[in-house]
Amino acid sequence: MNVQAQDYVTVDTQEGTLRGVLSLTYTGNPIYRFQGIPYAEPPVGDLRFQPPVTKAAWSGVRDALAVGSQCPQYRSGATSGAEDCLYLNVHGPGTPSQNGTLKAVMVWIHGGCFTGGSGSPVADYFVDNDVIFVGINYRLGLLGFLSTSDEIVPGNMGLKDQVEALRWVQRNIAAFGGDPDKVTIFGQSAGGASIHYHVLSPMSKGLFKNAIAMSGSAMNPWAFSRNATDRAVRFAGTLGYTGTSSSDLVNFLKTVDPNTLVMDSSSALSEEDSKTLFSCVWVPSAEPEHDGAFLTEEPWTLVAEGRYNLVPYMSGVTDLEQLAQTQPNGVLSTEERVSNLNENFDEKVGCDLRLPTREERLNGANAVKQFYYNGSDITLQDNYTTALFDSHLFFSEGVDAVIRSMARYSSEPVYYYEFTYLGSLSAYPGGPGRGSEQLIAVVIFHYVLQRHTYISNKISNSCLHDPTPQQSSLVTVTWEEYDESSPNYLMIAAPLRTGTSLFEPYMNFWHDLLP
Repeated sequence: MNVQAQDYVTVDTQEGTLRGVLSLTYTGNPIYRFQGIPYAEPPVGDLRFQPPVTKAAWSGVRDALAVGSQCPQYRSGATSGAEDCLYLNVHGPGTPSQNGTLKAVMVWIHGGCFTGGSGSPVADYFVDNDVIFVGINYRLGLLGFLSTSDEIVPGNMGLKDQVEALRWVQRNIAAFGGDPDKVTIFGQSAGGASIHYHVLSPMSKGLFKNAIAMSGSAMNPWAFSRNATDRAVRFAGTLGYTGTSSSDLVNFLKTVDPNTLVMDSSSALSEEDSKTLFSCVWVPSAEPEHDGAFLTEEPWTLVAEGRYNLVPYMSGVTDLEQLAQTQPNGVLSTEERVSNLNENFDEKVGCDLRLPTREERLNGANAVKQFYYNGSDITLQDNYTTALFDSHLFFSEGVDAVIRSMARYSSEPVYYYEFTYLGSLSAYPGGPGRGSEQLIAVVIFHYVLQRHTYISNKISNSCLHDPTPQQSSLVTVTWEEYDESSPNYLMIAAPLRTGTSLFEPYMNFWHDLLP
């Protein structure tokens, strides 16, 4: 885009003046874009592995015309990103103005297994609907989630980065025309788990009004580590570390190039954990009690006892989240791999069950196999059942447990969905799998703005170039709240429909099995 001088616009934040650009959305509506706004000091040098430090004020005008670097990560065989990565982006309709009614704000926390991604998705659809959209970066992998289980590096720096960004929104979003009292945080996968962590954390209290967690919760096996320090020591050992104390470990890791720190993380896993079908390795953990802790207890304890921030909450899953594992090149896609699952099911599944002893985990896994396969050997022909159990283990159970707890303890509205829409953007024929998240966000977003509304089946066509054949009529569906007596959910499909008791027999099995 050829930017003319008059296309620039400035906003005065508490840290200093920013210069952004005026532009048009894909549909031709006016939009302002401020990109690469620093919300914390670069976490480099002595600040590596430390809590985020609020960005110091600057003088003069700072350009906010290009996204900041993504945080260091390893994807598709290559490293990318830079440690100086704590930036956010603000997009909004028209021009930034404090005159008139302040607008609703949606803050996007990206997914990517806590090891990849960045906070710069397409914001245009949201801005077209008169909402201010904020996307944030946060530290990933070992750089974001190292824990020494003591006060040297208590952990969860990536989540503390997110808190720092939310504090920036509270301080500054009014200058862009946004209402700090109408902030909805939303995210998908590891972003969805992050959203749930903010619901759980006292540190995040008051920083948002509504929360939307798509395909993720702190209860998912891949989203919480019970042995984070053990993993860090094991990983450092592969790089030549021989020290004995937390200080030794951190001092050693501070000397390592950031690209090396995001390389092969599987070497951090214990023999038991390495059996898993799905792991993110560097993820949130419980911290020791100390000032500045984000989380000091295991998530399921807080969920079971209802000790968390009670806010309007919306969550759900995609049908067959783990479908990819049974498809070509998946970890359960060949006769040999399925045979290995069949013979070692107790160890491959047990390591991901939140049960206290190894014996209980192995026995629990055997119960899972009995429930899903009726005691039969698992074969490649069972791939639907395998994708189902796999999806329930890693996604549905944790999301469902949180929905049930919220309905029990919170007087705020709770909304539940299942995404089953099939279209040209679906990851696999015959099942949505993962990869349709933007469409999910669009549909859910409609309901956030207008709780009970209609959505055209052509919604995907207008925003995602994903036409739905022979579907043009408007479908009126009322998405009712979920509660214990009426466990309602919305099925996001074409056409939209509603249901009750999502996956009920399966979820009852899991909730009876796991604390």
